[in-house]
Amino acid sequence: MNLKMQTDQIVIKHLGIQMYSTLPPVLAELVSNSYDAEAASVEIFLYDNTGEKRIVIKDTGHGMSFDEINSRFLKIGKNRRDEEIKDEAAKEKVTKDFQKSDNNKRFVIGRKGLGKLSFFGIAAKAKISTVKNNFKTVFLMDIDEIRKSKHKNYEPQILEREVETSESNGTSIELLKINRKTPFVPENLALSLSRSFEIFDEDDFKVSIIHNGDLENKVKITNPLKYEKLEKELEWIFPNNDFNFGYEFAEKVTGKIISLKQGETVPAEMRGIALFSRKKLVNKHEFYGAVASSTGYSYLTGWLSVDFIETFSRDVISTNHQSLNWELDETEELKDFLQQTIVKVHGEQRKYRKEEKLKEVTTKLGFDLEDWLNRITSSHEKKLARKLINSIIENENISTEKGGELIEFIKDSFQFEAFKELARDIDAADIHQTDKLIDLLKEWRIIEAREFYKIAKVRIETIQKFEEHINNNAREVPVLHNFLKEFPWILDPRIMNFEDEKTFSKLLKENFPAEDVELEEERRIDFLCLNFTDTYFIIELKRPHSTISAKELDQCLLYKAFLTRRLENQFGKNVVCYLIGGAIANSDMAQEKAETYAQANRVYFKPYRSLLEQAIKYHQEFIDRYEKLNEVFPNG
Repeated sequence: MNLKMQTDQIVIKHLGIQMYSTLPPVLAELVSNSYDAEAASVEIFLYDNTGEKRIVIKDTGHGMSFDEINSRFLKIGKNRRDEEIKDEAAKEKVTKDFQKSDNNKRFVIGRKGLGKLSFFGIAAKAKISTVKNNFKTVFLMDIDEIRKSKHKNYEPQILEREVETSESNGTSIELLKINRKTPFVPENLALSLSRSFEIFDEDDFKVSIIHNGDLENKVKITNPLKYEKLEKELEWIFPNNDFNFGYEFAEKVTGKIISLKQGETVPAEMRGIALFSRKKLVNKHEFYGAVASSTGYSYLTGWLSVDFIETFSRDVISTNHQSLNWELDETEELKDFLQQTIVKVHGEQRKYRKEEKLKEVTTKLGFDLEDWLNRITSSHEKKLARKLINSIIENENISTEKGGELIEFIKDSFQFEAFKELARDIDAADIHQTDKLIDLLKEWRIIEAREFYKIAKVRIETIQKFEEHINNNAREVPVLHNFLKEFPWILDPRIMNFEDEKTFSKLLKENFPAEDVELEEERRIDFLCLNFTDTYFIIELKRPHSTISAKELDQCLLYKAFLTRRLENQFGKNVVCYLIGGAIANSDMAQEKAETYAQANRVYFKPYRSLLEQAIKYHQEFIDRYEKLNEVFPNG
């Protein structure tokens, strides 16, 4: 008797070769066969360091007798489910021995009997060597010869037939004439196999990959391998009473769903939930129609075992184990359950992240965010501010650091009515959308920059006029006095208004008469005192080309002392004196006093040229900022 394989060419082409055009699914099918043969170990040898690539898959299973090769291995399309469940009543009930391996050791994971042709998807020839009960048979299968046989029986070439041997039971499949150009990467193959099964942590089943005979660096395959490089944030263990949704089989769903830490997105091929039945993948990772309004789903992965699908009246598993048949009533109910589960998991993930992000942002801000919100008197404005902040906190695309910056920007901008009006314009829309929020902040930045731009343009014209006065050595009275009174921001960019303080100017004039000044043109002007925040400024003006002596510095110190005693006693205010002129005299005494008084925060000398440069720099920054924004957002 010879070995014979009888099947249709269409079965070989469409269900055998075309479904297995890459290495991972081929190895998955062969590992599946070894598992069903109750093998304790499987070794996958990859060779690509010689002229021709080859692969050897060796297991310690039962092996096959000559008759079993014909009745099992060469019988294509054998469906364990159909053979083992003979009537409709049995299909509705899982018995103790249902679909078990030969010695009832394991639930079998092979199903339709088509995977045994899988190796022809990547190899032209396969050499099979199998030992059972001290008898060994070796035969060679050739895809070209199978094609030539057409509808006739194909007879593999027998190399050894039932030869007595001392070798242990098991089967070895050597793949030859492999159609592959790229080298083997054992780590990638191990990861792929780990994603295909949940069998690798069983005590009596171990699988490893050996590359080019390097036994010392064999790669061992484990169940957690597919998740070991992922930084877990949260996890949900099933069955789970919080995830029932009235589904009939909810308590029979087992497994785990995990979400990763922000910034650690799941690899694309692992996003979503994979389904396993009898520890073998039956549906690749997906979200089963659940639609996320954000990128949050890219952080979710996991696996659920749904063994109960084996009891459905119809077979719902596709031939390639990549997806279930979702067009049936039974699977539609399962799909609804999975959708609700994913939506609930995503909701809990977002809630957790929002709470954690809010804590981190609040810490970075350095102020109590809730306290600021509560101090907003208008209920509508408070609601609007909270909505803006929530949209930032809940946005998974905005980092904690960036979120803190945006919230601080909103807090600072919320004092402007124009900003609040801008926010109200999109309040009717969905401000939680990232593009809506970013567009709002961009638009406000441009509006704000544009206003400063207009102010800066006008002020630079004023600065140019100030420069003319300096170049012409204008008199302090009335030219510089009146000019700086009208444009006080030249003295300090923070100053938005400026008034003579009549009372204290009069006191100074009465106590420090002008006769001490030798030259009429150097006569000091009426003193200017500016009440700005908690500080009074005494501003003593000299002409732009004047030279400041030690005597004039001492005079300013007396002004400060005089007002300090009166103001601090009565009002608790600070007093600062600024002496503005051309330059400090080139004498040791003048230079020393100018430096000492400034360090002691008593009298500050400011040259007119320094004021000019400071004013130009400060206002030019606003112009540059606006022009840069206008380049980025030309239609802003």
